[in-house]
Amino acid sequence: MYEYQYIELHTGGGFWIDNGSGGHREVIDREARDGWRYVGCVPLTFSSRGGIKSMDLVFEREIKE
Repeated sequence: MYEYQYIELHTGGGFWIDNGSGGHREVIDREARDGWRYVGCVPLTFSSRGGIKSMDLVFEREIKE
């Protein structure tokens, strides 16, 4: 069995802006050190031009019984 964790990340949703500095790599690395595995993202809000303004980063880890 697995447990899941969702961390909301705000990217700004810029059309011409590089969203690479949104901090996602740091969040993924930090959670990996704590035993969480990154499994994907779910877009939450969009800009008027269709850019992703915020998303949930999804992590999982096995529950030890």
